Amino acid sequence: MEQQHAQPEKRPRRPKKRKRHIFRKIAFSLFSLLLIGLITVGMLAWLFMSYVQTTLAPTLQVNADDYTMSLSSIIYYQDNDTDEWVELQKLYGTENRIWVDIEEMPDYMWQSVVAIEDERFFTHNGVDWKRTAGATVNMFISMSDTFGGSTITQQLLKNMTGDNDGTVNRKVREIFRALEFEKNYTKFEILELYLNTVYFGNNCYGVQTAAQFYFGKDVSELTAAECASIISITNNPSMYSPIRTLADNTGSVIGYELNETNVVRNKSRQELVLKNMWDPETGLCYLTDEEYEAAKNQELMFLEDVRSVEEVVAEAMEDASEDAVEASVEVIVGDTVLSTTTTEGKYNSYFIDEVFRNVRDDLAEAKGISADAATTLLYNGGYNIYTTMDLEIQCIAESVYEDRSNLDVTSYSGQQLQSGITIIDPYTGDVVAHVGGIGEKEGNLTWNYGAGTRQVGSSIKPLTVYSAALESGAVTPASVFDDYPVRELNGSYWPKNSPTTYKGMTTLSNGIINSINTIAVQVVEQNGLLNAYTFATENLKLGLVPADMAVSPLAMGGLTYGLSTIEMAAAYASFTNQGIYNEPRFYTLVTDSEGNVILDNTTESSVAMKETTAYFINTMLTNAVSYGTGTSAKFSGMTIAGKTGTTSENYDRYFVGYTPYYTAAVWTGYDSNEKITYSGNPAITMWKLIMEEIHQDLENTSFFKPDSGLESVTICVDSGLLATEACALDLRGSRVQSVTVAAGTAPTEYCDCHVAVQYCTVSNTLVGYTAPEKVQATDEFGVIIPDLWVETGNTIVLGANCSSDTIATASLLDITRVDYGSGVVAQDNEYLLSTWIARGDCTICQSVADTGDTGVDLDGDGQPDIDIDYSSDGDLSGLTQEERDALLAQNAADNDNDEEEGDDTAVSTEDPTGGFGDASINLWNEIWG
Repeated sequence: MEQQHAQPEKRPRRPKKRKRHIFRKIAFSLFSLLLIGLITVGMLAWLFMSYVQTTLAPTLQVNADDYTMSLSSIIYYQDNDTDEWVELQKLYGTENRIWVDIEEMPDYMWQSVVAIEDERFFTHNGVDWKRTAGATVNMFISMSDTFGGSTITQQLLKNMTGDNDGTVNRKVREIFRALEFEKNYTKFEILELYLNTVYFGNNCYGVQTAAQFYFGKDVSELTAAECASIISITNNPSMYSPIRTLADNTGSVIGYELNETNVVRNKSRQELVLKNMWDPETGLCYLTDEEYEAAKNQELMFLEDVRSVEEVVAEAMEDASEDAVEASVEVIVGDTVLSTTTTEGKYNSYFIDEVFRNVRDDLAEAKGISADAATTLLYNGGYNIYTTMDLEIQCIAESVYEDRSNLDVTSYSGQQLQSGITIIDPYTGDVVAHVGGIGEKEGNLTWNYGAGTRQVGSSIKPLTVYSAALESGAVTPASVFDDYPVRELNGSYWPKNSPTTYKGMTTLSNGIINSINTIAVQVVEQNGLLNAYTFATENLKLGLVPADMAVSPLAMGGLTYGLSTIEMAAAYASFTNQGIYNEPRFYTLVTDSEGNVILDNTTESSVAMKETTAYFINTMLTNAVSYGTGTSAKFSGMTIAGKTGTTSENYDRYFVGYTPYYTAAVWTGYDSNEKITYSGNPAITMWKLIMEEIHQDLENTSFFKPDSGLESVTICVDSGLLATEACALDLRGSRVQSVTVAAGTAPTEYCDCHVAVQYCTVSNTLVGYTAPEKVQATDEFGVIIPDLWVETGNTIVLGANCSSDTIATASLLDITRVDYGSGVVAQDNEYLLSTWIARGDCTICQSVADTGDTGVDLDGDGQPDIDIDYSSDGDLSGLTQEERDALLAQNAADNDNDEEEGDDTAVSTEDPTGGFGDASINLWNEIWG
């Protein structure tokens, strides 16, 4: 029997959990990605809306009235006597535009612009999203950061605000502005604004001006063909304007002519405009078939006898000129009557030009619009502008600058010397007067020598050198530096002073008083370039550039671009104002016609330096005017401080001078660099003519002095360290001086450069010092070579033969210097120990020891005159003047018969100091009686 195998029982198939598990994972992942995507989009949307609310929102509101009111802004000044605000003048625009209501335009005009620029204008809410999406795709395809697809609303806003940079950020801003704008204005109000503000080439703004310029017609008289032709120009005036402006090589307009190429282009685009107005596919149907054909076939008769746009506008607005009123303000200063005439339509003063520039720029920043758009607002918005002008001071400054005879200087090439000045109230930062040129002003917003950047020369030193170093503690008023070249540069010693002399050891105060370049260089290097640059740019807000962070620019003023008199006056004003810097301002407030504040220009103040630093600078610069480089700026009855400046080749002359009342900076120079030939400093000339008159009725007062934080210390003026007895024994007289320094900054070490020595009063040689023995050199024949000494290799003790009666004690300077050659010698070189050692041994007393003859040649005939007996009865100091004269005459007679020549080293009576000058006269008085 066959064995039967049992078959295993089949188990039921289990569900495929693994597949379901995978599906759930995929679903979960997709859900997570979706959730992350939604969260990301939400976050991005939140960030975008935050950006809109915080960054865009303040710039989204555009008020059309600001651009269309045609209300002139008014300039005010504050009367000093009543404190009332007084109208000075109005601002009038220069844009060539004649406003016309849309009701006065033919319908063809607005229909033309809608047909060619924005077919869906009446159906969108300011943004054509279809065109915007297309423009966005085009941006990514072409990898460009610019958009297209602007609606009429967007174009209008771009024209009004001047916000037209080709960036995505600007496009986003424009979109939100358009959406906001259409909430407040109707479609036809927007069309009216657009047609009155759009540019049509040849300096034409608005359709009325364009109609007059191109066709010689009022806009209401234009046909459909002419409207389409004018609208065609807006796409690209340089391509589609049928009339070309002719100019000479200076840019001045000399006439107009038809541009045949552009006439053809204009006709081609005009037909495209007409086609869109007629074509049923556009859905507009503004023209019937007959109107379309007639307009297309009409010959365009452009004006051949073309007038300038300015003439067109002037003729259309003749009656507006009747509103111009001449406001003449009289100011009486002493017995002089000054006046400023502000006839609207004439040129504004330089001060008003700067007010305009400042308000325009601040308005553009506040509203997020361009400078051009802000200009339109100023001319049409009816703003009230409150200035910082002191009318009396402004009139004085203008009267001086308008009179060319005050500085009638002409260069070799025929240029007339120019100048600019800024006068600031140091306690507020208010610019009280400003003039930008000498002579009659020739236009509005012309070049301003007071506001433009120019080289300032050494007048930079108090700002970048001395106040910076005093503030950081790198130096104190007790500091001393060696007025001597610092190093060799390009094969020559550097820096050079003007004049090219070197004083030797010099105090910080004398360094600034006499404007010594070598001292300035050493102070800057000791303080550090970064410290000096940072102090100037951050504390004093000077417009230096990184290239100026070098020794020469910071120490001597050779700047990359220069600085304005506004910057310089504001920086110097901080010295008067106890170290507080005030941002200079030309206006305080701007309101709209209803009194709402548009710009609040509150003074921005910051601590530029410690009170002690400002006090030290005031003291030093007062001395600079009293007996330094600025003495010609002095006038009686007023405390004055200041610093001069001169650039290479005398191209620029500068002066910043100040009193406890006002700070004034003046630049003088030529438009193109040329050497100034003038007796004195022309900048001081202009400064003094104005400032002396300003201060004639002001009480004299002093600059502030801190109530605390100062201490006095007695120093040696050759080392800057604490004085010793040796410092008082200097051959030039005592070198001990008391100086005031900031508390805690006085030196603690004692002078180590003065060395007490004994010397022979007859020969001015050292006594008791060991030095190399020297003998006079001889030639090959044994003849002595005059004034040439050579060392023998032996040493001798100097002054061994000098009598105790001829020996005195004094101090010399024990310092060393680099030898740059015989042409570079410091004035204190005669008082260096090394100089005296180099003189060698006393030869006069040696002669006395050998012959009993002093070898002193009193009458200068080359023969020794008197045999001096250094006993008590032979001492010259015991003789009267008559006895000395008699003895001199006797010896002169004796020497007439004596053939022996005197010693070449004899001392001449013409200079009893032996070359030491007035400083050592006391020592020689002891010898000569």
